Amino acid sequence: MTKERYMSHYVENAIKIVQTQVSSIRKKDIKKTSVRLYDGKCMGVAGALGDQNEKDLLERAEQSLKLEVPYPFSPGRSMEREEDIKSDLQRESELLEETEAILEVLRETQPGFSFSQVFKQSTLETTIDNDLGLNLRSRRSFLNLTLVIKDRNSSNIMDAVTGYAGRRFDREGFLNLTNMICDAYTKRIQSFEDGYYPVVFIADDTTYLTKFYEALHGMLFGSGGSLFSGKLGEKLFSENFTLYQSRNAEDGFEGSFFDTEGSFNDGDLFPLVENGVLKAPFTDKKSAALFNLPHTGSAGGEYDGIPELGFPKFKIKESEKTAKELLGGKKGIFVLIASGGDFTPDGHFATPAQLAFLFDGERLVGRLPELNISSHLYEMFGNSFLGVSSNNLLDLENSKVAVMRMKAEKII
Repeated sequence: MTKERYMSHYVENAIKIVQTQVSSIRKKDIKKTSVRLYDGKCMGVAGALGDQNEKDLLERAEQSLKLEVPYPFSPGRSMEREEDIKSDLQRESELLEETEAILEVLRETQPGFSFSQVFKQSTLETTIDNDLGLNLRSRRSFLNLTLVIKDRNSSNIMDAVTGYAGRRFDREGFLNLTNMICDAYTKRIQSFEDGYYPVVFIADDTTYLTKFYEALHGMLFGSGGSLFSGKLGEKLFSENFTLYQSRNAEDGFEGSFFDTEGSFNDGDLFPLVENGVLKAPFTDKKSAALFNLPHTGSAGGEYDGIPELGFPKFKIKESEKTAKELLGGKKGIFVLIASGGDFTPDGHFATPAQLAFLFDGERLVGRLPELNISSHLYEMFGNSFLGVSSNNLLDLENSKVAVMRMKAEKII
């Protein structure tokens, strides 16, 4: 019998912001520990919040094993790796000081808008070790700043958003981004002709990627219910399109480099689509074994439960062109807020874009009317796919953009 311990420790400092003022400070400190027992056929697991006597957890895991929950997969073995990735503003006082400095500037430069939401710094430490020589430890710290923007003359709950996610906070860059969004918001562009345009999304925006979470789900793919079922090894998309499953901190992934089964990949990446060719759906040990698929290390699940297939972070490989070069001298439609859209089962996509801007590749030029954006999955990432920029928007961390030609129609 093999004994394994899985532990996570999440610490967060958060500054609550209401109407461009600091409202409150919130702290979180959450420890979770579980013990797993493997007998080659089944798994028993027991977990607890906070500090817990491991002997008690072991006894509960032994009782859980008697329930004979199937898990005929080998646990990880003979692997050791450790990482510690830090962020700026780790102390509460630093985070508060930075928040106050940002808000002071925004009160002066954007008196016509109010800003609310949260600025948080978080650290997640995750470890997994067992009797077979598996010993993994990941400690990652990140910053997340989200501000909901409200026009003081508007009756809307929110009119725009701005934000930052990463580890090295650039106050000047964030203020430049926020001022650019506010200034462009006030510049209405009334004339718009329906047609096909380069449409620009922040690369990490999941709006245009949602179909991949369904179609590349290992269980759905293997059981024949996916749009991509039976197409492994086929070229489905543009030569310039490569899609990774990423647990790499440089891509903004805040979790550990390993999944809940203790699996990880070289460079913390696994290519699901490579140069347009479908290589694999995302899988855990169960789905990979059940359908004879590549194992990509995408197990999730609760800390005190049996590991199950989880949803990974997707990353599209960057091109060698800047955003301006991808646009090829044209202006694009930069989609900042788009909700209420979806893909059909056969891959057609449509979404209203409640807030979109004219974009010259470097800056937002003005606010467009509300639009309806539409295309098809095979077009979006096929002939219409222009690429992901090599540069970040305003040099802000994790702000590369994805560009593709899509149909845009004014919502009357």
